[in-house]
Amino acid sequence: MAMTMERAIEILGINRTREGDLKPQVKALGMMPFLNTMAQNEEREAGQFVLRRWDAYQAACNAARDARTHRP
Repeated sequence: MAMTMERAIEILGINRTREGDLKPQVKALGMMPFLNTMAQNEEREAGQFVLRRWDAYQAACNAARDARTHRP
């Protein structure tokens, strides 16, 4: 299944930092991927997807946070 922005946000959440936690996580999960569980491989794929589309990820996260705070 191809990764989408919505799926990546579902896996990673909306409060991530690129340098602080996401890049090191993707790097660590990529060191020995044969030891990873399916969920960890999915996290690595989502992280790689998001890192290549960081501006779009940030915009989607902001929209999700705004939608959550403006609920009636």
